[in-house]
Amino acid sequence: MVNQRLREMDPAVEEPFKIALISTEIIDHYNLKIEIVRLEKPILEHLKEIKPVIFLSTNEQNVREAISAGYGAATMFQRDYDEYSDEELRVAFDGDGVLFSDESEKVTAEKGLEAFKQNERDNEATPLALGPLSDFFKALESLQKTHQMIHTYLVTSRDPSSPGIRALKTLQENKLEINEAFFLSGAPKGPVLKAINPHIFFDDQMTHIEGALQNGVIGAHVPYGVKNKKE
Repeated sequence: MVNQRLREMDPAVEEPFKIALISTEIIDHYNLKIEIVRLEKPILEHLKEIKPVIFLSTNEQNVREAISAGYGAATMFQRDYDEYSDEELRVAFDGDGVLFSDESEKVTAEKGLEAFKQNERDNEATPLALGPLSDFFKALESLQKTHQMIHTYLVTSRDPSSPGIRALKTLQENKLEINEAFFLSGAPKGPVLKAINPHIFFDDQMTHIEGALQNGVIGAHVPYGVKNKKE
C-alpha cells in the first residue's frame, strides 16, 4: 500500500518496497505488483539469490534456517490480514533478540533477573550489539527519511532506568531513530500494542506474540537467541 500511495503521488517514483513471493504455485488473487519465485530448491538457495532485508514465512523451520544463515526473518501466523492503511506503515519492534542481540537475555537465563539489572547498570553506557532485524529497521528508517510514510515503535519489557537507558544508548550510538519507545517494566505488551495498532509487531518471545494476536495486532515471532534455544 505504501508503494501504491507513492505511485499515486508521483507515477515516476521508484517503488521503495520490492517484494518477492516464494511459492509452490502462482498467486495473483490480490493483483499485487510482486515478483513470483517458484519454490524449486532449498529455501536458503532462493534467499541467497534474492538477498532479502527480511524473510517472512509461516514455516518456522525455514525461518530458523534463515536466521541461522544471517538473514532477518520472522514466523507469521494464519489470521485475517485485511487491516491496512494507505496513509502510513506502522511497524513495532521488541528490543532484545530483535533489534538488539540477546546478550542481556543470556545473563537473565544464566543468573536471574537481579543479575540482569546489575549487568545493565554496570554496562549502561555500553551499547548492545545489534540483532537480527536491525537491517530491516535501518531500511525502514532510510525510507522514512525520504518518503515519511513509515512510523516505528520500540515496545520492550525493559524499564526506564538503566535497562531502558542502555537500549536508548544503543539506538543513539548506531544512529537508529525510532519514533516512539515504550518501556513496560515487564508488563504485558498486548494492551499497548492494541493502543498504538501497528500493522505488524516483531518479538522473540511467543508469549508477547500471543498477547499481540489476542489484541488484534499481527505478531511475527523472531526465533533468535537464548529464548528460542531448543534443548
